[in-house]
Amino acid sequence: MAVRAVDNTTDSQEVVVLSFPDFISPIPYPLRCHAQEREVSRESEEWLLSMANFSEKQRAKFLTLNAGLLSGMCYIDCTFDELRVCTDFMNFLFTLDDWTDEFDTAGTRGLAECVMNTLYHPHTYHSDTAAHRLTKSFWVRMQKTAGPGCQQRLMSTLDTYFQAIMQQAADRGSGNIPELEEYIVLRRDTSGCKTGFAFIEYAANIDLPDDVIEHPIIKALSDATNDLVSWANDVLSYNAEQARGDTHNLVCVLMHMNDVDRQEAIELAGELWRKTLDWFFECRKVVPSWGPEIDRQVALYIQGLEDWIIANAEWSFETERYFGKEGHIVKKTRKVALLPQRIHA
Repeated sequence: MAVRAVDNTTDSQEVVVLSFPDFISPIPYPLRCHAQEREVSRESEEWLLSMANFSEKQRAKFLTLNAGLLSGMCYIDCTFDELRVCTDFMNFLFTLDDWTDEFDTAGTRGLAECVMNTLYHPHTYHSDTAAHRLTKSFWVRMQKTAGPGCQQRLMSTLDTYFQAIMQQAADRGSGNIPELEEYIVLRRDTSGCKTGFAFIEYAANIDLPDDVIEHPIIKALSDATNDLVSWANDVLSYNAEQARGDTHNLVCVLMHMNDVDRQEAIELAGELWRKTLDWFFECRKVVPSWGPEIDRQVALYIQGLEDWIIANAEWSFETERYFGKEGHIVKKTRKVALLPQRIHA
């Protein structure tokens, strides 16, 4: 069906401009980066492209992602080989995210079963799929040095990620917008951050006991970091997502819940983000002690969370995923023109 172009020069077609909160200045943690990030990034991109069976369009989109930079800014104090595993997983996770965006729940379930079977049975399970090849490749290398608790956390959080993605796909299909509390719980799983936090342990060569990871203060710090990453991502990706009709976004949830327009919802999201950062600071002050060795590991884990908070904020303007080649301009102005919604014939 042909769609007639609208004359945007008329007064009735004013450009709507979205203004974003400052997600960088309030963060007191320095941005760090692994010295070998660029070399690792190139190798990891070649690794994924060699196995993923991308079309030319998918390949071009992937090469603008720059997930290696995010990985290099999240996992700094590790070896080349360890950063390579972290970066391979990061590239894989973004690829999973893109694949599941295009799948219904049945397609996502099939993908999830393939990945989880590969994790649980890497040497006996076989599948002629890119997902299997990619999963087995990074997982076998990771298992060489990752502790048993870290390995189990990656498996369980990735399983939870897939379950949440299937719920997201069901919501997308029905047009359902969840309530805020329900959304927060779901978003903590669809973000993939929990899997990323397992790699903090791997990269730091630590393996925290379950009772430490599950301690209310450590859990609060992890959840707050997850929310800070997810909500900044929701606001900054809102423009692209609303253009394609995706409502799994904090801005949409706040618009729906508070009966406000998109700009007011963005400001509310910014207020939630800032309160959550303050909550992180408060929890940071009351971390308990478990003795010298566990305390050393906990300090490294929290350092990893802090790196994640600032890395995500800065990387959002370095990748072309949200603002194309305009990221540096948007970072400076914190403004972007609202994209038109795609019309499906």
